[in-house]
Amino acid sequence: MARTSRRNRQPAQQRSIAQMAGRPKSQSGGEPVNRQRGFRRLAASAGEVRGELAKVDFPNRAQTMQATLVVLGTCLVVGFYLYGLDQVFASLATRLINWQT
Repeated sequence: MARTSRRNRQPAQQRSIAQMAGRPKSQSGGEPVNRQRGFRRLAASAGEVRGELAKVDFPNRAQTMQATLVVLGTCLVVGFYLYGLDQVFASLATRLINWQT
């Protein structure tokens, strides 16, 4: 009974790239350009938007409040930091001006 080496045989689950690729896409990565006109194109676009919005996971009220508090807290910390730097540089500028006169 002859055994084939692992190198020479493909696993049963492995597929070629051509099988996985499916329909070709445009070079921008999107779907091929469809030359529909007027209302059909608008309706198709609206359907695509609705389909994408169905995939979105919107935050609930608690997640929104938590994210808002994080943003406000970060703004306060950065604001105080910049205020402190401004006071230091204003003091240095005042000393420099007074030193020259």
